[in-house]
Amino acid sequence: MKNSPPKVVKTTASQTEFDRITRKLRNEIYSGALIPRERLLEKAIAETFQVNRMVVRQALSQLSSEGLVMIEPYKGASVAEISLNRIYANYQIISTLEGLAASLAAGRVSSKDIATMDDILKKQINIDGRNVNDWHDLNRRFHRTFIYQCGNERLIELIKGNVRFTNYWFFILSMPGRIHESIEEHKEILSAFKKKESKTVRNLVERHIMGAGEYLMETIRGNLPTGMLID
Repeated sequence: MKNSPPKVVKTTASQTEFDRITRKLRNEIYSGALIPRERLLEKAIAETFQVNRMVVRQALSQLSSEGLVMIEPYKGASVAEISLNRIYANYQIISTLEGLAASLAAGRVSSKDIATMDDILKKQINIDGRNVNDWHDLNRRFHRTFIYQCGNERLIELIKGNVRFTNYWFFILSMPGRIHESIEEHKEILSAFKKKESKTVRNLVERHIMGAGEYLMETIRGNLPTGMLID
């Protein structure tokens, strides 16, 4: 029997516009270009991006479901205050997922994977601390190397869906002091992988990610006005 050709999923123009506007606004909120309580006017956004106001409304609704935008009747939309509890909860989820992936990968990583992480770690040590983009790329590659070896596709999907949150805050987590701590923690994680110590590597990865989350919260708390924060 002849196999049927795979179905081609068509992306509508409105869906593409929705994804573009949602991604752009999300980036601007996380980067600080749009600050907490700043008004988000549908008409102005639609004109800026040359899209229909309905697309903007849908994008704002999506961001509201993510806790990034606040929509009030008769007042419209505005950037939500930064919730430290929400940040902490997100890092708890990510640390748990990646910790589990690390423990599953401990007995599965090959000598090639170990060599890859070793090479990435050497590059991290030698990189210019001001080169945030390259540091970010190396950090993602280090984590992905063991995550992709966990043998659980569903777990990998969950990590991909949640780790996006941390990427937007990476400019804070790439400060010189935090970079040094991350390198030392990566050294410990790699050592545990070389020994195939699943329990140890899980604890180290969870502590590594939660440490980044706590550092982020302290930095935000110390640099943003109280009125822009909620517990």
